[in-house]
Amino acid sequence: MRFLLDMGISNIVDAWLISIGYDSTHIRDNGLHRLEDILIIDKALKEERIILTSDMDFGQLFADTKTDKISLIQFRITDFTSVNIIDKLQLIFDKFSDHLTTGHIITVEDDRIRLRKLPI
Repeated sequence: MRFLLDMGISNIVDAWLISIGYDSTHIRDNGLHRLEDILIIDKALKEERIILTSDMDFGQLFADTKTDKISLIQFRITDFTSVNIIDKLQLIFDKFSDHLTTGHIITVEDDRIRLRKLPI
């Protein structure tokens, strides 16, 4: 799987994804930290990357684009430490890995994970 991390996600998470064998990149590393959200989606579509973000605008943008080619993992959590995000990602990989490559929005909250099939 290939990942594209948005600004709200730590580089530590990026390094962890790489260390466990995933192709991961952070928009900060590409000098794209000021890129508009829709252009981040375009980049992810072109590179077939799953977007990880804390930005709630992405859900609506995904709905507007009607895409089902890539997935989105959005974090709506109170603890944004790298350790907590990595723990949540590990849970997603354990329970929902089949859905990550088939066009889904996965919303991670403190006490639950919601899964929605794209397009919305």
